[in-house]
Amino acid sequence: MVTQATPLVLASRSPIRAQMLKQVGLQFSVAPSGVDEDAIKQAHQASLPELAEALAAAKAAKIASDYPQHLTIGCDQLCVMEDTVFDKPETQAKAIAQLQQLRGERHQQIVGLSLMRGEEEIWRYHSVAELTMRQLTDAEIKAYIALDEPLQSCGTYKFESYGRHLFTHVAGDHDVIKGLPLTDLLAKLHELGAVSL
Repeated sequence: MVTQATPLVLASRSPIRAQMLKQVGLQFSVAPSGVDEDAIKQAHQASLPELAEALAAAKAAKIASDYPQHLTIGCDQLCVMEDTVFDKPETQAKAIAQLQQLRGERHQQIVGLSLMRGEEEIWRYHSVAELTMRQLTDAEIKAYIALDEPLQSCGTYKFESYGRHLFTHVAGDHDVIKGLPLTDLLAKLHELGAVSL
């Protein structure tokens, strides 16, 4: 059984992140932050890993004051090919277009993490995974979208589901591709004494 000395709150509406935390025995509240991600992206001039961290920090900071006794986990994910950042497609047409751009190419998933104790940020981190997509046909792209409905997924695929079929090579932590570098987060929580076995 996992023992928690400090309550946790996840500043994310991602069901996958919540599921990942539950699978390792953590108990936590969920409080989506609703920050304006587009405004942060437009204002940010630093590297893409720093942008992922800044987005994660903004999400954590937005809700941290409401949870002064908690550790707040902020997280954000960017799908990047060269200098192009792929947002959640939200429509089928955009999903098709994004997968057409990614097919046959190598791209990165960058996840930023921010951990706050009350209103103090105590840890900021990012991790990167690299994926190479198969040279998918248009028919395969449309079939995949119908199968997995990845319209709210970073990169237009659900790696935890049928999205695994899309790739020829993956380098890096599979949890990063799903949206949360879980091993790194758990190591930090243990280091802080927030959780124990």
